[in-house]
Amino acid sequence: FKLSLFILFIIACSEKNINKDIIPQEKLIPILCDFHIFDAAAKQGVIGNNRNNLVRHKHYKSILKKYNIRRAKFDSTIKFYSLRPKEYKILYKKVESEVIKKLEKIQSE
Repeated sequence: FKLSLFILFIIACSEKNINKDIIPQEKLIPILCDFHIFDAAAKQGVIGNNRNNLVRHKHYKSILKKYNIRRAKFDSTIKFYSLRPKEYKILYKKVESEVIKKLEKIQSE
């Protein structure tokens, strides 16, 4: 019994440590939206040099800087969700919804 209680305690503590390295969804969703909007603009030729990885990297880096997020924290967050596909799918439904809202807003202006 004591062993199972100890294991449960260790798991709970490790989850708390993981969560501090994970970007909260309310902050992650706009970041992912910006990444996808940038990618779409690059594919449509709206942004020049879209095939240049250095240019693409600079844009991604500027998006993370805009939200004051370190690359390591972003990478940890993506890894966290990639190990939880059901949560990742739910997250991306929210991202899709936000991108659609942004596009509708742009079209209505």
